[in-house]
Amino acid sequence: MTGIASTPNGTGDAFWWQGALMKIKARAADTGGALGLVEGTFYQGFGPPLHVHHHEDEGMLVLEGEIRFRRGTEEFTAGPGTLVWVPREVPHAFTVHSPSARALVIITPGGFEQMFVDGGVPASESTEPPTDHYDPEAARALAEKFGFDVVGPQLS
Repeated sequence: MTGIASTPNGTGDAFWWQGALMKIKARAADTGGALGLVEGTFYQGFGPPLHVHHHEDEGMLVLEGEIRFRRGTEEFTAGPGTLVWVPREVPHAFTVHSPSARALVIITPGGFEQMFVDGGVPASESTEPPTDHYDPEAARALAEKFGFDVVGPQLS
């Protein structure tokens, strides 16, 4: 079995997505399709609109900062060490409440991590994010291709 490797400078598999830095740690191709793993570094206020995944479950392990989540009808704030698990077909959203936050995003089965590649800008091209706000319309534009629906607004 071949191990998963990243580039020495850490930017080869890193993408600016909506102003956040998304480092792809494992792709579906690396794990026999089982999962995708992405480390996200987010700014205050970052967060997708309320959406539903139809093909995968998603988890976020908060590493740093505080993130407000909505999962179904439940809303709560999660801090470091908290794993938030969202099964497919459950509406969810989040927003970063602290000045910044970092989390591991676990996607199973894998494949959804490709959205950050397709919709992002390679970090190797810029050390600064090309934008510092989240554009819900950009997410909607990728929704059909990646099997999710935007069903509500961003959290405040």
